[in-house]
Amino acid sequence: MKRNKHIPHFIVLFFCILLLLTNACKTDASLAVMKHDCTTGTPVHDTIVLLVMGQSNAANAGEKKYEAHCENTFNYFEEILYPLKDPLKGANGEAGSVWSRLGDKMVEHNFARTVIIVPCAVGGTKIEQWIPGGDLNHLILETVQHLNNSGLKVTQVLWHQGESNHVLLSGGLAPEQNAANYTAKFHLLLNYLRSIGIDAPVYPAMATRCGGAPDFVLQEAQQNLANDSLKIFNGPNTDSLDNSYRYDNCHFSKAGLDLHAQLWLEVLMN
Repeated sequence: MKRNKHIPHFIVLFFCILLLLTNACKTDASLAVMKHDCTTGTPVHDTIVLLVMGQSNAANAGEKKYEAHCENTFNYFEEILYPLKDPLKGANGEAGSVWSRLGDKMVEHNFARTVIIVPCAVGGTKIEQWIPGGDLNHLILETVQHLNNSGLKVTQVLWHQGESNHVLLSGGLAPEQNAANYTAKFHLLLNYLRSIGIDAPVYPAMATRCGGAPDFVLQEAQQNLANDSLKIFNGPNTDSLDNSYRYDNCHFSKAGLDLHAQLWLEVLMN
């Protein structure tokens, strides 16, 4: 996979300073809290802007909250940069998140100097709710409009959703038909992202496990979404994290959140 040319750090800062003067880009006052410089070498990328989407395991449903300790790690929401601290703004839920942990890991492993996490996730949702015509589709558009107003460009889209599209919740569809429906809906979602100016690579996770066994047919369909020409690349297989990593057989424990973040890091670094 070809490396993307991400936005240089000084350009991001320039835009934020410029837009701050026009009240279009703000920084929360609590960013004055001291952070640490976690870099140990020259980062591969200067600035990463991650649009993170999906249902509860992409939102704030983890067992333990986390606050990023590395400098230059932010939670972006409605044109304001906040500390990368759980629960993240832009996703529902009041507990822990995988993305706060991922932000630190990306800096610590010299993948990026600056990490901006942009959540757009709601627990318990089906993919149908995110595509055009779905009741949550407007959240994607609003998020992208805010990013445009702040002069920020998404560099990767991370999609972690599928538990609510498990075949057992399909209303009696055969596993193959349920998986085919998911594939078609994912491509509608992808086309929508492209239509509103998101040309970044998209990484769908293999995620179907919640409260029982994974849906292996749907999991295979998620894996088969990868298509270099469409800039779709495999996310991690989080179904591989069994109930020993989940505090309620669905949502991740502290150990599960840490490993979940590590899986995402390995995917992105590869």
